Amino acid sequence: MFEVEVKVLLENKDIIKEKLISMGGKYIHSLEHEDTYFNMPKKLRNFYRTDEALRIRKSIEFSANNIEEKRIFEFLTYKGPKVDDLTKTRKEIDFKVEDGEKLKEILKTLGFREVYTIKKERELFEIDYYSEKFEILFDYLPVLNQNFMEIECQTEKENEISLNRDKIFKFLKKLDISKDQSIRKSYLELVLEKLFK
Repeated sequence: MFEVEVKVLLENKDIIKEKLISMGGKYIHSLEHEDTYFNMPKKLRNFYRTDEALRIRKSIEFSANNIEEKRIFEFLTYKGPKVDDLTKTRKEIDFKVEDGEKLKEILKTLGFREVYTIKKERELFEIDYYSEKFEILFDYLPVLNQNFMEIECQTEKENEISLNRDKIFKFLKKLDISKDQSIRKSYLELVLEKLFK
């Protein structure tokens, strides 16, 4: 599975959200994500150099209308190297796990190195656009004190990536966001740059 994804920094999240809703975007739920990233054991390949990622995600879902009722899920995700020069599109493999803490313990026992844990506050929207279902995530990262938007869709076929990427950029244009505002760096890269520059 390939995740076709474009990320942009938002100066005014509320204006973009209003435009999205006026175009038919629907709020799904809110999320709190805690993403713990790992690197391979020393002397094996380095994910920073190979542009790969391995993470354990703790995902807390809730409705903005009912923040007391929360559901918690955990996932293990592998992301391959980015496949183009414009977006964050990658091969992605993920699945639910029963116990993220035990999985962390297994990875560390095997020599995997914990890199960093990133916390995000997110709102998930969906919209149908030219026969494609887009997920739109409005993200706030406390460690950066910045708002972002990610637009993503999935495809099984590598030859459909460019078509879906073009649809996303056309959609962004309707939100008055240009292609050159796309950020290819992952949240982990952005955070580590800020903390260790």
